[in-house]
Amino acid sequence: MKHFLLRTIKIGIVLNLPPLFLKLMLLAELDILPFIFSALLWANIPLQYLGIGSLFDSSQLTWGEFGVSQASPIVWSAIVLFWLIVAALISYVSLLGKVRLERD
Repeated sequence: MKHFLLRTIKIGIVLNLPPLFLKLMLLAELDILPFIFSALLWANIPLQYLGIGSLFDSSQLTWGEFGVSQASPIVWSAIVLFWLIVAALISYVSLLGKVRLERD
């Protein structure tokens, strides 16, 4: 269980890095085009492509030309939670494979 939690936390941090990198690039005044693209994908995959955005009304979530333009903290929490669930699934599958290799 300890390995699962540690691996989930590490993968979850990596999967939730795009908006943090975007903020750092804005503060450093560097070229942010690649990070804008990754942050848009980070937010749009769960909201637009998987349909989680339909759970929120227009006062919580505003769509722009390239996807999400403004969102409430509840929406951002839902996105982070989605990526943490993905991290947990990746961690579970990778540890399952590791246990099978050790058994053989």
